[in-house]
Amino acid sequence: MKGLRISATITEYDIKHKLNAEKGERLKDVLDREKVSYSLPCGGDTGCGMCRVRFLKGAPEADSYEADVLSDGELAEGVRLLCRCVLSEDCDIKLGQQALEKDMSIEALDSKVGEQTIHGNAEMAETDSRTSNNKLQESYGIAVDLGTTTIAAALVKGNGNMIAADEAAKSERGSYKIVRTASCVNSQRKFGGDVISRISAAEDETILNELSALAASDIESLIKELSAAEGISCEGENSDLKAITIAGNTTMLNLLAGRDVSGLGKYPYTSDFLDLEHIPSEKILPNIPGIQLTLLPGISGFVGADIVSGLFALDVSPGEKIFFLDLGTNGEMAFYDGNELKVTSTAAGPVFEAGGISDGAPSVPGAISHVKIEPGTHTVTYETIGGKPPIGICGTGVMEIVSELYRNGIIDETGLLADKYFDKGFPVTEDGKIRFTQKDIRNVQLAKAAILTGAKALLQEKKPDRVYIAGGFGSNISQENISGLRMFPPEFDGKIEAVGNSALKGAALFTKRTLAGQKAQKEAEGKLDLITGKAKVIQLAELDSFDEEYIDAMNFGAREDNL
Repeated sequence: MKGLRISATITEYDIKHKLNAEKGERLKDVLDREKVSYSLPCGGDTGCGMCRVRFLKGAPEADSYEADVLSDGELAEGVRLLCRCVLSEDCDIKLGQQALEKDMSIEALDSKVGEQTIHGNAEMAETDSRTSNNKLQESYGIAVDLGTTTIAAALVKGNGNMIAADEAAKSERGSYKIVRTASCVNSQRKFGGDVISRISAAEDETILNELSALAASDIESLIKELSAAEGISCEGENSDLKAITIAGNTTMLNLLAGRDVSGLGKYPYTSDFLDLEHIPSEKILPNIPGIQLTLLPGISGFVGADIVSGLFALDVSPGEKIFFLDLGTNGEMAFYDGNELKVTSTAAGPVFEAGGISDGAPSVPGAISHVKIEPGTHTVTYETIGGKPPIGICGTGVMEIVSELYRNGIIDETGLLADKYFDKGFPVTEDGKIRFTQKDIRNVQLAKAAILTGAKALLQEKKPDRVYIAGGFGSNISQENISGLRMFPPEFDGKIEAVGNSALKGAALFTKRTLAGQKAQKEAEGKLDLITGKAKVIQLAELDSFDEEYIDAMNFGAREDNL
């Protein structure tokens, strides 16, 4: 009966929230009211069973749907579905992977770009910035990668807005460096873990406005965090920030701008907004006014500005054949054969970021990132990020587990788990609290089949000189450790190079060009125009052989005979 007050303690990793609620109130409504972040992978349509939370005490009675999708062991341990459960008494709830992760890792950017200094052309500095001394004026800009799952930002520091009076100082002119990075989970996840769910939710104008506000708030928080850490201002007339550049897939950028995205949810999946745009920042980020904000251009509805930004960041030699793959939710990829640029996207889903995995976790301390299974005994050894106690499995761990399961004959070539583990899943940790289930394996198969089929369609048996793999998963990938997956075509062998968060790198490069002056910015815009104008979109679903090749690609590779 509603009206009776109860207390609820919500634990997000090491953060506890003590909340009041009414008996009979939905947990989701309580979290919304108290502004506690959470994730609903299917947008709350009760179609996936993945929004698991654990009641440490006061678990409500499971409804019929929960009883159907959760195992007896899970129900006994207090596991319920966030989208379904109704609070019935004082309770203690652990959100686990539902939490807003504040320690998201963007290791690839930190290690490969964080200390990178990019030197601008001397003639690119603004001529109206001349001064009579040799002191270089510092300027700052922000780069953002607005991902479906994760938002990453970088602070770019420049010393390029003044012309030095002598040759000694001239060598320092135009120097730019990424000095800080930060990231967070995209708070839009409460409306679904993929773009399709969010496109559907955005049909309601009220939800569209909320989706826009959530992304804007996340970005503003990252900008304020970076600015405070550097000791600079990001607000008002005295702001030290001169430019903001945002990359992201087509849906994310349109949702950020509060635009109708219904055309992206139905064939032929088009958007009216693909061009590069310069917008006053207050129109997108109301609490960060007065700064030039640039939305980078996209190619199509599902090959967006994140891919264009990644290609923009690459250093490609004339005539070189390169394959570029972003292992993210949309599985976007491009192949340049030295003359023609072909692009496509695949419905890979969030698996590469551990989305849709029973005990999946983002790349935070404690996430299992590398796994080995001992032949015969099936003893598991693993590494966690930061050496912390295990809290779940991140993207690299997910892929390595499946490869090891196949290598050891625990799953067959079709992905079927051995009878011993079929019902409860394969235990990854000794206490069995972290497991890998049959459904998890199927989700990996769908994702890796999408990647393999898309890559083969672009290559058409041509061989690239280099293969660049982007994304958080790509930055830690070991081709040897996932060899059993059969996720990449043989043309990739020995050519893979991880480039980390290339979308953020490209956005940072454009920010650097903007700080360097109008001429540098125009040259950068010209290169972006060249990429978008040259690209030819391949629609995989229209290929006659796609369905057959996709089904075949779900199977795994050859297993070593001596295991």
